[in-house]
Amino acid sequence: MFPVKALRLLCLSFVCTAAIYSTVTAQKTPQPADPEASKRTRALFHNLQQIEGNRTLFGHQDDLAYGVFWRREEGRSDVQETCGNYPAVFGWDLGSRFGPGKMTNIDSIRFRDMKRWVKQAYEMGGVNTFSWHLDNLVTGGNTWDTTAAVRDILPGGKYHYRLTEQLDILAELFKSFKTGGLFNKQEIPVIFRPWHEHTGKWFWWGEHACTPEEYKTFFRFTVDYLRKEKGVHNVLYAYSPDFFVDEEHYLRNYPGDDYVDIFGLDYYYRLEKMEPILADLPTKLSIMARLAARHQKIAAFTETGLEAIPHENWWTQMLLNHLNVASAEKSIAYVLVWRNAYHKSKSEHYYAPFPGQKSAKDFVAFSRDERMVFQNRVPKLYKKPRKGTSVKVAGASISK
Repeated sequence: MFPVKALRLLCLSFVCTAAIYSTVTAQKTPQPADPEASKRTRALFHNLQQIEGNRTLFGHQDDLAYGVFWRREEGRSDVQETCGNYPAVFGWDLGSRFGPGKMTNIDSIRFRDMKRWVKQAYEMGGVNTFSWHLDNLVTGGNTWDTTAAVRDILPGGKYHYRLTEQLDILAELFKSFKTGGLFNKQEIPVIFRPWHEHTGKWFWWGEHACTPEEYKTFFRFTVDYLRKEKGVHNVLYAYSPDFFVDEEHYLRNYPGDDYVDIFGLDYYYRLEKMEPILADLPTKLSIMARLAARHQKIAAFTETGLEAIPHENWWTQMLLNHLNVASAEKSIAYVLVWRNAYHKSKSEHYYAPFPGQKSAKDFVAFSRDERMVFQNRVPKLYKKPRKGTSVKVAGASISK
């Protein structure tokens, strides 16, 4: 017979081995930064991590709200009217400042309309992501008033209450995004990209206006306040520098893995600097993607575009190629191009094509590429995949 003592030792060894394996496995499984994230928010995180075959969701800012030649016309979209399908990611902005009687955002979108469009995007299977061009809370100037302000709105600062007032209203807005139906309404998961482009010099939270430690405290307080004080658990948080030199520079203001779900990059193409950009941008995207993989975060090209898209093959020869290069490090989950301003308010300020625009034909080819995912091919992002399975997208064919 097998000795009892030896049997006990064998069982103990098995239990210890299983426990160690379980711990290592758990450490290797990426998790949302919010331990109390809602079920659907957790599913969104996991699915963006695991989209099959290096696919990238395409996004557009304010897509359902207005286009170059229209405003507030239900069902319209410059993207859909050009390629036959809506985007998979829908960008919105929360600026300039919440307050009594403030009914619209920085781009004149009524918040009541935004709530309806957020719900529509979710019901189409899409993703909603938010930036925040918040006014300077110390001077009262706009978001581009670069007077130093961060120190004075941190805990203990003279104007800290102005920040918490804004976050109180923001929390209510995030929690008001609900699914349809009379009963059992669920909060819609969203992505929030606070204090973006902090490596630049054009916002009051930029690198010239606050120290790295002040920025980290600012970012952490924002997340902690929404989660712990206001009970907001339907949000994934994105960290998105603009210009950076190397890995150390990218991470200089990083608030930590407990506060971030998405590593992003904001980087625009500009005609007057196109040659150096074409050499630099793929490297920066690759660095961001590599860091995302190292930290077990989602990688995203959080904001980009070429104003007025004068290059007729920009979509396939530049943007698509750069996504392909960066995805050798880690798949880029989504890319978002900026808004299409109404022509009478800001002429030639658009970043997606419309029918007849110079790059429209190339955009159709871009939308049909195997990599790109528009609304018609979006997988079930709000249902957690089974272990060991990838997130499958629909077939590649797209009808015009």
